[in-house]
Amino acid sequence: MAAGVRRANGGAILLNADATEIEALQKQVSLDSLVRDIADSTAQLAYISLDHADLHITHGIMPDAASPASQATTVVAGGSGLAERELILSGRPVLEFVGPVALGGGENATLRLGLRLDGLRRAERRLLIRLVVSLAAALSLSLLALGTVWLRQSYVVLSDKHALAEAALRRRDRLSAMGELASTVAHEVRNPLNAIGMSVQRLRREYPAVVATESDADREEMTQLLQVVEGETKRINAIVQQFLEFARPPRLAPRDTDLGAELQSVVDAARPLAASRGVSLDLDATSAGSAVVDASQLRQVLENLLRNAVEATPEGGRVTVVAKSGSKGHTIAVRDTGAGIAPDDLPRIFDLYFTTKPEGTGVGLAVSQQIVSAHGGTVEVDSTPGEGTSMTIRLPLAPEGGRRV
Repeated sequence: MAAGVRRANGGAILLNADATEIEALQKQVSLDSLVRDIADSTAQLAYISLDHADLHITHGIMPDAASPASQATTVVAGGSGLAERELILSGRPVLEFVGPVALGGGENATLRLGLRLDGLRRAERRLLIRLVVSLAAALSLSLLALGTVWLRQSYVVLSDKHALAEAALRRRDRLSAMGELASTVAHEVRNPLNAIGMSVQRLRREYPAVVATESDADREEMTQLLQVVEGETKRINAIVQQFLEFARPPRLAPRDTDLGAELQSVVDAARPLAASRGVSLDLDATSAGSAVVDASQLRQVLENLLRNAVEATPEGGRVTVVAKSGSKGHTIAVRDTGAGIAPDDLPRIFDLYFTTKPEGTGVGLAVSQQIVSAHGGTVEVDSTPGEGTSMTIRLPLAPEGGRRV
């Protein structure tokens, strides 16, 4: 490039300039302005530098070679020659990118960008805190939901147990009151019964002399009347005895008993009754062990439950006895395939003199429940009308307050 100026006194001034140098100067000025604009407009930019031959443009505080790097230099995949590393600059974390930049004309410069990570780290911490809070809230809600479900289930279980305990307590109070009444009535009735019995015996002894002149018809009628009085007296006396047995708490004589052998004996004794009614009778006592019980009184309970089960089962049905022993106690279940117990009758089956059988006395289950309670156990009833009934005796390892013989 050349430029000239004519002088007033003659002559001219010529100026020759190399266009390459001017172009380089313009390029440097343009790049410097661009780099400055980038640095001024980006708050998170710690530094930026552009190097090419004699071209060195820098903005910001550049790290020196001794700057500690928290992460080794890594090359970004893709073959672009771009590298990155993390370092500490003036006590603050910086992420540096280094890579080539095309300047045109086939020339490349090296660009270094340092981005401050303070804001990113704060954002990460905020995000982490939010995530932790969200997870904690979700965990709390989950635990609350699980706790609610557990409390609801526990409430249902406790409600059922409370209802059973209340029913057992009401039944025990009712039986206790009935027992006291039975004891009082029995003692009051037994005295006149004894007088009636002795009077009948005396009439029998003195009867031949008194009615010697009477006709045969009169003597036969007198004999029948005396038999009626004697029979009814014995029947009332038996009822009074039942009252006394119920009113008097059973005294236990517990001893080590082979539960399986005892059950086998009771089941064998009940087989004739079951066979006469066409009912099969099965026993599974392979898991039964030794129990500390009053064998004679427990036998009374088992005989009563077996008889009730057989009598409630129609022909072709089945009665099953299953006994198990474990670390928490003993379980004896008597199951039948009979008609079951009506829901309205179920709460009253252990009441004294309550029975649904035409010839029943209503004493057996009440006395059985007393005997099991004296052992510290319980009698549970599960019955479905039309399907059958299950009576389950649960006994502790040893009766409460019992004495082993």
